[in-house]
Amino acid sequence: MSGRRRGSRPGRPGFHVTAPTGWINDPLGVTWHAGPDGGSYELFVQYNPDAPEWVPACRWGRLRSPDLVRWQWVGTALAPAAGETGCWSGSVVVGDDGTPVIVYTSVLAAALDTGRIALATGDPDWRRWTADPGGPVLPGPPAEPAMAHFRDPFVWRTEGGWRMAVGGGTREGRALALQYSSADLRHWALDGILADRPATDTDPVWTGSVWECVQFFPLGERWVLLVSVWHDGAGRRVVGAVGDYDGRRFTPAAWQRFTATDALYATTTFADAAGRRCAISWVREPGAPGATWAGMLSVPVVLTLAGDRVRVAPHPALDSLRGELLASLGPTPLAAEPLVLGHVDPFLDLVLTLESRSRPVRIAIGAPEVLGLLVDPAAGVAVLSRPGRADQPMPLGPGDDGVVPVRLLLDAGLAEVFSGGEAGAVGVDGIGGPVPVAVSAPGGRAALRELAVFAMPQA
Repeated sequence: MSGRRRGSRPGRPGFHVTAPTGWINDPLGVTWHAGPDGGSYELFVQYNPDAPEWVPACRWGRLRSPDLVRWQWVGTALAPAAGETGCWSGSVVVGDDGTPVIVYTSVLAAALDTGRIALATGDPDWRRWTADPGGPVLPGPPAEPAMAHFRDPFVWRTEGGWRMAVGGGTREGRALALQYSSADLRHWALDGILADRPATDTDPVWTGSVWECVQFFPLGERWVLLVSVWHDGAGRRVVGAVGDYDGRRFTPAAWQRFTATDALYATTTFADAAGRRCAISWVREPGAPGATWAGMLSVPVVLTLAGDRVRVAPHPALDSLRGELLASLGPTPLAAEPLVLGHVDPFLDLVLTLESRSRPVRIAIGAPEVLGLLVDPAAGVAVLSRPGRADQPMPLGPGDDGVVPVRLLLDAGLAEVFSGGEAGAVGVDGIGGPVPVAVSAPGGRAALRELAVFAMPQA
């Protein structure tokens, strides 16, 4: 379960996941499985089909895709049973016999903050899901430590069976993840605290008083813990740590923000068909009040490791969505006077490559401007700007040949930006139709290596 915040955004996105109607938030249980048609991905989401707003009686919606970027809405996979208020977040595993199992947070109205852990078993086609007749496999948090929040099981396979991390926070304000072990997914033993951190710790990043949507996985030779930070009744951001794991306890070596901005939340991770560790997040800016739909998911990203830092890059499947080349520039000097590349629909993939010693380059979208992106290679920063909102800086990452690569994905009211393993996302207001795209060098001449703008799918 995750934070609830209403906002406004014009238009339905064309290549980000949304529901036909109703509300979605947390992505869940992304799984690749082979089949006679070549295989497909399953994706689940927290879902309210009845209105474009979150309610405690969430269920699991389901989508299917052949490639992680072309999703087909299937419908409801799991709904609350009699006496159960809601089916909240969790994960999906596949047994040795190929049977998929949803492990989820079962909540009751009287105790929404401290969930129960329950199972639902799917058929081989992933079409029908049946709640485990034995009821919840964990009736709630343990007696010790004294928990104020307990939810969102994340399960992974081990040599001897299964392990599970459950997020939460203590009554004293310490965020933590508990670890459990099981041989059969139905009988779980508490191993202890997998990782914890007090809300008073802020160096190098603040990690809040509650962890939800815990993700824990190996990456390269290390282990990574990703958590969504909940504090004072609201979701704040996604943070992570790279470190070591001895089978019971995770020891962080370095903490970081998952992305430079806080638009994304409730990140879920998974292995794609090629075995790469990937992730999808919820975008915490739903549709306009009164709309028939609300909530969307980020594009899929690939995670890699650079020392003690997790790097984020767009999934290669996104390239397959590119349509017409709308504008392009080769190596050319830029001046302070903006060069208008053309008026385009606000569904685009913009790729910018600069010399590492280049002066700043600025991309402006809209007239009047609705989104600005200032790229300053010398300072190692990109700054996203929008009228009436605080600027959002993000680090720049170098490319393999020393140049600075930047990729901007604009999808109606959402912009996602990537640069050499760094990422950020912001909502964009005021887009109602085709917009001009302009490029300039605010401080004078700048060394542009390449700029290309591709059309992307529209709603």
